[in-house]
Amino acid sequence: MTQGLQIPLPMRREDLATWDNWLSRSATHALESWLPIGSKTERSAYLWGTNGLGKSHVLQACCDTWGYNARYIPLRELLQFPPEEVLSGVEEAGLIAIDDIDAVESESRWHEPLFDLFNQSQEGGRCLAVAAGCAPQRLSQLLPDLRSRLGSLPVFHLPSFSEDDIAGLLSLKARSSGLQLSDEVGRYCALRLPRDPRAALDFIEQLDQLSLAESRAITIPFVRATGLLLKTVAQ
Repeated sequence: MTQGLQIPLPMRREDLATWDNWLSRSATHALESWLPIGSKTERSAYLWGTNGLGKSHVLQACCDTWGYNARYIPLRELLQFPPEEVLSGVEEAGLIAIDDIDAVESESRWHEPLFDLFNQSQEGGRCLAVAAGCAPQRLSQLLPDLRSRLGSLPVFHLPSFSEDDIAGLLSLKARSSGLQLSDEVGRYCALRLPRDPRAALDFIEQLDQLSLAESRAITIPFVRATGLLLKTVAQ
């Protein structure tokens, strides 16, 4: 078998997804208890939800906890490579995190290798974390045996973000960046931002850059003057 590819995590170091910058919510407590935050989980799981709700974040945070004994496989970014090369040796890792498994639903050449990896990981007592945009039973084009295996994992649905969640995310990002953001300003922005965590994070990063460039504190008048809220909503 060929030497496994060296697959880097597809993110900049400053954006590393860890449990430290994960927004815990009441709706995610069951998942956080099953995959204990900051601990090497011995449990497997299947996560699903629409784009931007934190599936990749959870997988990467688990990998960060496991360190070098984890393998992160972002399938959507690896479709052009031979599956045998991408998955070579992966079964030896303590934690195997497979992102966007729905991306290979119509790519039959991936089905048998992933089925074999699932069986090898379970037989070897490895942890398997899988993420997709839908529940396992909705993967109708997938190899039935593989779909059945995925459905046997504990399944967690990541919930959408509320206005309060967006405010909490802005506050969390501000603290991790050393940005002074009052609760009042955070609530003002959350009320007007879309319920899209990615859009909210992009917004607060741009706001931070403008604040630094203009040497101004982040206040409601300053937020209004930047026009960033209108720009974000219009996108």
